[in-house]
Amino acid sequence: MLIDLGKESRHNKRLKPFALPAQVSVSNAISEKFTVIEVSGLDRIGLLYALTREISDLNLTIGSAHIGTYGEKAVDVFYVTDLTGQKIHVKQRQRKIYGALMDVFERPEEKKAANG
Repeated sequence: MLIDLGKESRHNKRLKPFALPAQVSVSNAISEKFTVIEVSGLDRIGLLYALTREISDLNLTIGSAHIGTYGEKAVDVFYVTDLTGQKIHVKQRQRKIYGALMDVFERPEEKKAANG
């Protein structure tokens, strides 16, 4: 006997990726030397590359990175400085970092590669 698990089956609905809102925080309070950027959201192939590429494109230097994946959730923490080794104190620049990293979660990497 063959059981059809077509698109409408309860089993296949559970296998669909779930929504996990992305979060980005930029803080100077956690470390004396570094600005700490914490990102979390739905993991995917190439996400870490896309995040570190964006950090590089923002002219930030990564002093340390702590990478974690919990099921479908990626939680990554980057300790960064500007190119002169200083924390990111300018609020406008912090907002730009926030927006750029949120965008990484909202677009597939293939789309970024096509535009870049």
